[in-house]
Amino acid sequence: MRKPFARLKFLPWRSLFQAALLAVLLLALPIDGLLQVAIRNGDRSPALESLLRLLMSPLVSLVLSLGIPVALGAFAVYVLERVDRSSISTGSLWGLVLCVVLMLLLEQWLLFGSPSFSMTELVLIAVGVFWKGRPYWRSYSRW
Repeated sequence: MRKPFARLKFLPWRSLFQAALLAVLLLALPIDGLLQVAIRNGDRSPALESLLRLLMSPLVSLVLSLGIPVALGAFAVYVLERVDRSSISTGSLWGLVLCVVLMLLLEQWLLFGSPSFSMTELVLIAVGVFWKGRPYWRSYSRW
């Protein structure tokens, strides 16, 4: 294998970006938007205050910060299965991880002005993608 990056040009980038965009729009954007509205809202009801205190508690916050990226990766594979099932292989799953990360960075840049991303989130997205995409691990495409 002399040129491992030569395979990249044969990935189904259009399908991968469509699946990543839909996953971020349908899962990550509503969660981020609702949390921002709830946090910035000055006159909160007691029920909203109670919910925010629960969400900001250490254990729930840890579970959410670990679970949401895994769910986003798995949901991206689910969307890719609906967009273009025939193109899914191990290489395209790695491309999907890259596309989801890029879409998340774009979303954070548009919403907050400064994208922030950690390696933990990258690994958890990859875990979600490869967990849901397990049936496609041994799928080989023409490249």
